[in-house]
Amino acid sequence: MVDTLDSKSSGFTAVPVRFRLSVPHTSGYLSPCCEIRNINKKGAVSGTVPFFISSWGIMANKQQFQNITVLGAGRWGTAMAIYLSRKGLAVTLQCYLSEEYEQLKKTDIAPNLPGFSCDGKITFELDLNKSIADAEIIIVAVPVAFMRSVLKRIETLASNVVIISINKGIERESLKTVPEVISEFFPKNPIAHLGGPCFPEGLLSESTPAAETLACKDDELGLALQEMFSSPSFRVYRSFDVKGVALLGALKNIYAIIAGIADGLGMYEEVTSVLVTRGLAEMKRFCQHMEISLETLYGLSGLGDLALTCYSPKSSHNKNFGKRLGKGETVADILSTMGGTVAEGYYTTKAVWEISQQSQLDLPLCNGIYQVIYENQSLKDILITLMTRPLKVED
Repeated sequence: MVDTLDSKSSGFTAVPVRFRLSVPHTSGYLSPCCEIRNINKKGAVSGTVPFFISSWGIMANKQQFQNITVLGAGRWGTAMAIYLSRKGLAVTLQCYLSEEYEQLKKTDIAPNLPGFSCDGKITFELDLNKSIADAEIIIVAVPVAFMRSVLKRIETLASNVVIISINKGIERESLKTVPEVISEFFPKNPIAHLGGPCFPEGLLSESTPAAETLACKDDELGLALQEMFSSPSFRVYRSFDVKGVALLGALKNIYAIIAGIADGLGMYEEVTSVLVTRGLAEMKRFCQHMEISLETLYGLSGLGDLALTCYSPKSSHNKNFGKRLGKGETVADILSTMGGTVAEGYYTTKAVWEISQQSQLDLPLCNGIYQVIYENQSLKDILITLMTRPLKVED
């Protein structure tokens, strides 16, 4: 045990503070490694407060986070806000559109997530900077295409505020992942990414076991966030591969569109199995080029998310986008009638195609869907091209 007197480093200025270093306990997701002892003028201990040390600061106790702001009142953002509010956290849901805000204030039900009430537990806010004024954690659920414009509007943000992205995509202009874009604006803030095979309805269903991966480079922070998100119906695993988890969540949407096209064309089930397998092979090549761990690829955020999105009968926006293409609708018509939702795979396809062209990566499925949705090529012609390529050894 080591005792020191230090009133400045602790942040307590009214009374001297004594730190007692002790052996960490093994129970719980974080163990107290120190305690603060308040010493009165006569030298007596007036009380102790356990605290924890990590590379991102001192945490007062096990229940570290209370004030959460979710940016984006779409399906996923609203679902996450409801989920965390059910866990007793103080949640603010920031709305981008005034009509979303007005409906939520009036009915407590999100326009894009009918059937699920916010139960009077969530604060709704239209003003971005007001919504994050007291936030300890900001959860970014804004579609990637609009994310940069939202981040630009944040006036000030303390460097200890944790930023967690739950949106999936690659920025078209910069070809960066979501955490990379966020770090441009807030390089000093802790950043994490949550991704994996879960739709909003599954997250909110207490009878449906679901799981995702929380990626964070700081181990202690990752442990704390893992505990915060986890529940008996939602199991969260940890990873240090922030870029990989974010990137794979974007990639799988490309293959979900192709699976949807197959459904729209009335093809039999075998094609989905082929697409998942060969899509995974393309994702592997892309990961190797981007120096992403294969462990991440074969985890929940890679193979898990790919399988769910491709096999989903109705919940995937990306698969539904492809299904409408397969039934003969034009890209322009589909994009204009998605009712406020976004098929991120449409934008990700272009970003990945550009990377593959620059780096000469062999991604035939990605290239084929790019030609369909951006160059107006015939689905039938692309299918024939894909199936009649030179035969090869399976990789």
